[in-house]
Amino acid sequence: MVTGRKQKFWWKAMKTHLWLLIGYIALAYVLNQIIIYGNDVIARAADQVLLGQQTAIGYLLKALAGLAVCGAAAAFGKSLCAGVYNASIQRDVKNDLCAHILELPIGYFEKNGSGGIMTKLSSDMNAIGLFFSEVLPTLLIDLITVLTITVYFIKMDILLIVILFASYPLMLIVADRLSKRLANIARGFRTRMDDRTQAAYDVIQGISVGRSYNLYNIMKKRLDTVIDDIAAHAWKSTRISSLGWLLKGTITNIPVVGCYFFALNETLNGRITTGEMLAFTVLLGRILTPIGNLVFCLNEIREAGVAFERVQAIFEEQTEYQGITAVQEETVLTDSMTNHNLAICWENVTFSYQEGHPVLRGVSFEAKKGETIAFVGGSGEGKSTIMKLLCGFYPKESGSFLLYGKAYEDWGLSAARACFSLVSQDVFLFPVSVWENVAYGKKGAAKADVIEACKNANIHAFIEQLPQGYDTLVGERGVRLSGGERQRISIARAFLKDAPVLLLDEPTAAVDEGTERLIQEAITRISKGRTVLIVAHRLSTIANADCIYVIEQGAVAEFGKHKALMERHGAYERLMQCKGQRSSLEFGIVH
Repeated sequence: MVTGRKQKFWWKAMKTHLWLLIGYIALAYVLNQIIIYGNDVIARAADQVLLGQQTAIGYLLKALAGLAVCGAAAAFGKSLCAGVYNASIQRDVKNDLCAHILELPIGYFEKNGSGGIMTKLSSDMNAIGLFFSEVLPTLLIDLITVLTITVYFIKMDILLIVILFASYPLMLIVADRLSKRLANIARGFRTRMDDRTQAAYDVIQGISVGRSYNLYNIMKKRLDTVIDDIAAHAWKSTRISSLGWLLKGTITNIPVVGCYFFALNETLNGRITTGEMLAFTVLLGRILTPIGNLVFCLNEIREAGVAFERVQAIFEEQTEYQGITAVQEETVLTDSMTNHNLAICWENVTFSYQEGHPVLRGVSFEAKKGETIAFVGGSGEGKSTIMKLLCGFYPKESGSFLLYGKAYEDWGLSAARACFSLVSQDVFLFPVSVWENVAYGKKGAAKADVIEACKNANIHAFIEQLPQGYDTLVGERGVRLSGGERQRISIARAFLKDAPVLLLDEPTAAVDEGTERLIQEAITRISKGRTVLIVAHRLSTIANADCIYVIEQGAVAEFGKHKALMERHGAYERLMQCKGQRSSLEFGIVH
């Protein structure tokens, strides 16, 4: 395992497109200066009129028109920079997040429900996108507006600023307290969103079980409870947000009347001109809202911060160990298969899903090229875990694991996995066409190769009878196909991959006898010339194996050929007697 990314994901994205942010800030500053200068021009013209001096109307109109054109250009550029910046950051963050999730170990997905992961990919990413598209641009433009207008007011009369900002410490205290409460509510809200998504996913995936057991009311009640919790959190958030906006409006307007009276008094006493008072009145209206926004933006920032924290937690998850050797898969496979007769060698391998609860206890076995090795045992003894470690889904805790003479840790993970084709009892098909599902076995596979693989897997004739043939959509998780059909498509995919080692994890565990015959024929065909490791479901599958390993409590109880194991009268024979299969030769073990 390697350490996850410690750098804040948003900071990395912001730095990449920093020039757009700088451009946005610069253009926002220019736009505000244009507005201030325009007001100043009008103020001076007003003073000239009031003093009875002649004013060059033509020059004034040209100046204002020029400022309007420059302001429009600056506003367009500012908007363009903001839009491109937001889109670029969202694209980079989403791409990085998806890439990082795909590199996470299997254990992360087994530990975290799919509902929580999907909420982070959708709801949390939407909140992050909203921050970059609305909150951040508004914050920056308000900050620039307040600073530029404040400087202008200071030049006019510094006491105006003192009166204007008199009530804002109180506003800041109120905003801070409200934002903390909103952030806590947001955390609870997003946790409930995880639960809602997971509940909805479970209901949809388990719809057949739910209906067959008449669980409609239970399933509905579960969804209703979660949705009610979400609504309650949303209601709390709305109440506090509304209170915040009310207080913001009230506190913001407190100094306004004082500013107007003070400005009028300063004008009457001749300390500022009438034109300057006019400019002050206009610009005061432009600065009040930004000041309130700057103070109460704590609410939006802290709420968005919850989404940032949740997504950052994914980025800080450890990714799969990718291996030390960086070489091309084809070179590794060719060299390894040519130079090493021993395909797989395990010595004293241990593994635990949870600390203190070992699943594999010093397992040792070897498989030479072209051999068939079988693993048998009761439920939960660790047989499928062996398959997972072979595929690199989990790292071993201790012991030695050699793949074609090289330590597994020294392989590039992608190259190591290219050595294996896995056919499991839990077949997963993507919701695309039959052709695409098979073609995933080999990058750039031709249609003829896919058809040949399906013929070898005894599924071609069935596919030809489908409404759109190979272009027929299989539905979510292959729901439009039977279990046996899905299994044969997975075998076709394995055929197409053409890996030197074939892993069979109870491939005929849940099919009828007719389908089993077709699958067994396909397995016999795909096994030729390959090293095969199989978790046994039926004795007929493993009776002729070169070596059978009996797994008990995560350790190898005994091993050997079928006849020798039966003559030993040990764990293997007891296992068969337990299942009552001595006469029927059926090895119905469920893992």
